[in-house]
Amino acid sequence: MMLLAATKVTKEAALNSVNSPMTPIIVGVVAALVFILLAVLVANMIKFDPGANPKDKQKRRLWFWILGVLATVVAFVLIYFAFPPITSIEVFSDMRGVTKDDIQKFTVNYNKYMLWSGISTAGTFVLYVLLGFILSKLFKTKKIGNWF
Repeated sequence: MMLLAATKVTKEAALNSVNSPMTPIIVGVVAALVFILLAVLVANMIKFDPGANPKDKQKRRLWFWILGVLATVVAFVLIYFAFPPITSIEVFSDMRGVTKDDIQKFTVNYNKYMLWSGISTAGTFVLYVLLGFILSKLFKTKKIGNWF
């Protein structure tokens, strides 16, 4: 963030730099969908164990939860580091020619984006688990039926 602060950023560019609150939501949904597809692939790659005490169900279930946590982490990293605003509130308020109305507008947009970033990160995990539950119940006799 300090590197961005050292570069010359105009007031107009900074005001328009705060991404829409839809950006983190879209990133979260895409991350959940990609990782649920990955979980389906992993579940299908784990072979059925023969014998009296098969361990394949526990492996599929474990991998489902590992990928769920990984989906949440990836969504967090993408939202906070790949799509951040161009500058922070402190740097913006120190720029020349910035009025109090500009600072207030930037602060509202910045806070809205950060709020939806946190909600979207948690929503990624919830969506992943919800989709996994639905798929698990739809395909009870298949390998992904062992997730829940």
